[in-house]
Amino acid sequence: MNQSIIEPTLHDLLLLRGRAAELASGARRRSADRDSGTRHSPFRGRGMDYAESRAYAVGGEVRHIDWRGTARSGELHTKLFAPERERTSAVVIDTAVAMGFGTRRCFKAVAAAHLAALFVWSAVMQGDRICAAAFGRRAGMIPSLAGRRGALRALDAVCQWSSRVEPADAVETKLGVTLDRLARGLNSGAHLLLVIDHRSLDDEAERALRRLRRHHDVMAVVLVDAFERSKLPAGTYRVAALAGEAQLRVESDGTAAWQQDWKTAQESAVWRLRKLGAGAMIARGDQDPVQVLRDLLRGVPAVAVGE
Repeated sequence: MNQSIIEPTLHDLLLLRGRAAELASGARRRSADRDSGTRHSPFRGRGMDYAESRAYAVGGEVRHIDWRGTARSGELHTKLFAPERERTSAVVIDTAVAMGFGTRRCFKAVAAAHLAALFVWSAVMQGDRICAAAFGRRAGMIPSLAGRRGALRALDAVCQWSSRVEPADAVETKLGVTLDRLARGLNSGAHLLLVIDHRSLDDEAERALRRLRRHHDVMAVVLVDAFERSKLPAGTYRVAALAGEAQLRVESDGTAAWQQDWKTAQESAVWRLRKLGAGAMIARGDQDPVQVLRDLLRGVPAVAVGE
């Protein structure tokens, strides 16, 4: 089996840098933090945008005197400005066992890594700092770092987290725990992308997302496989895994009931995410990742899998 089908390679993630410009036609969603803007800091100081006026202090620059405020109050006032700051873009990937599955093109873990890489390269083009985190059977967090170095460090971590070699001390880390840890290291107005399996969205994760959405902009892709979304014709299928191969026999209409249950659960996860204020949609692992992220940025309908 081709290794790049079952786990991502850093080489492939680096190549996606060339496609990041294709996302330019998709506009970013407005930040959840009404005070954050796109690049503005809550701290007061020198910068481009007016923040407030205060009483003039000895040593202040004459060119920043607020003449209108001075005329109204009768006392000398000076203008303060909000400096620009770098926004943080953070990507969170699911490493649950369910991500190690795929019937077309690649495993869901590989598709998740490709989406993460495109998001990272697009953020670099915007001048953002890059942060990455993972939850599931492998968990971790990479603090934010600007530029190409930040991107390389994040993508290297994504490859390690997506490895199909089972860690010796594997303990499932919940999405909610990871989101709370991530939130403690983010400034207001961060831009987040979650790439998850629908089963990872539990009540604890919803509570963490509700807290996160108070200050940050959140998008989510619920990743599915084509097998989970379309009826499988009757027949015998070869199933390959790291442990070997097997034969799967599908009887006529034998998959209809559980596939419908899966579709309902997947769509429910998306609606729950949207109810929390996150931009969310379902995407198949074999879809073009550029198109998936472009649709997500444009706010297309939640179920956009070519059905």
